[in-house]
Amino acid sequence: MNDADRNAFKRAAAEAAVELVQDGMVVGLGTGSTAAFAVEALARRHRQGLRFVGIPTSEKTAAQARQAGIPLTSFAEHRQIDLTIDGADEVEQATLNLIKGLGGALLREKIVAAASRRLAIVVDGAKLVDRLGAHAPVPVEVVAFGLEATQYALEARGASVELRRSQAHQPFVTDSGNHILDCRFGSIADPARLEERIGRIVGVVESGLFIGRAEHVFVADITGVQRLDNPRAHRGVPPVLVIMGVSGSGKSTVAVELAARLGWTFEEGDRLHPEANVAKMHAGIPLTDADRQPWLEAVAAWIDGQRASGQPGIITCSALKRSYRQIVIGDRPEARLVYLRGSRDLIAERLSGRSGHFMPASLLQSQIDTLEEPRPEEDSLTADIGPPPGEVADQIIRQLRATAAVGPGAGRQ
Repeated sequence: MNDADRNAFKRAAAEAAVELVQDGMVVGLGTGSTAAFAVEALARRHRQGLRFVGIPTSEKTAAQARQAGIPLTSFAEHRQIDLTIDGADEVEQATLNLIKGLGGALLREKIVAAASRRLAIVVDGAKLVDRLGAHAPVPVEVVAFGLEATQYALEARGASVELRRSQAHQPFVTDSGNHILDCRFGSIADPARLEERIGRIVGVVESGLFIGRAEHVFVADITGVQRLDNPRAHRGVPPVLVIMGVSGSGKSTVAVELAARLGWTFEEGDRLHPEANVAKMHAGIPLTDADRQPWLEAVAAWIDGQRASGQPGIITCSALKRSYRQIVIGDRPEARLVYLRGSRDLIAERLSGRSGHFMPASLLQSQIDTLEEPRPEEDSLTADIGPPPGEVADQIIRQLRATAAVGPGAGRQ
């Protein structure tokens, strides 16, 4: 792909994203070659009568916006941004997690993204990857003092680190007066965890990992413009996934994979069992419905906590009977059942190799006898547990994104 073709794709994606802007909005203006096309499109719409104000993510973008006649504002006047339109260096296509910052404005971009109700990303198709870190390094903005110590700490976490330099071969200085270390970690299996680990290093200001922040990604290639929606846009509300299945189906392992990919809060449902239930299972005694009642209510209470905070979440719960699922799911639109399905032989094989769990393999048959698979009206997501856990998590994310809330202009433009 030549530069002219790539620029044409970037422009098409930017034009599609700008259609989200409405009268009266506060709009975050991104930085970089793709975001520059969005600023051009916004300037044209402003000349046509659309009224909005912008908050730029860099001095370069601010200069472009002023020259184009876009009225600018600041956080002193507006604490929250309605919509930010920006580019990205990599987009993990299943989760819409991002690497940003190769343009040198990652700190301001992240401040603006964090203050935005919605973040729309515009890219050409070459920026889509299966795992972050496939091509782009993770930019890390750091203070100048102690730079070498900060670099050493990043290298100790597995990164190959290079100090970014200007065209004059001097250390690159951001608009905020900091330096940038470009860090290559290879393929990133747990971007949420990596973002957290980088953030704990003294001397680090911010990283270019943007986990769970993009609401929409507009991708342009030779086939046109496609809008991808974040899995958390599930039916218009952040979802809480209830990972169900018999013991040994891999609920916890898959849930951990999902939490790592999506950056969502995870709760091990078995931890919510009363001590009396744990003692019974340790002794190989099947639980009765009366035993399970307080546990199921505790699971439901955890889900309600996530709902009240407006945050997505993931919780494991065997939920073998429809009556159990009625307690846990009920009329909660945010709760979505995920059924891990596998053969008895495969599950028995897994249980035989598991140690230290309070659910003994001897109870597998009682679980299978109790299991009532979800009916169509329960609208569950179903995943085959045969593949490795990472692939199972990918199955689930693809299904979840397929039911994400789709607004005007979604899909092919």
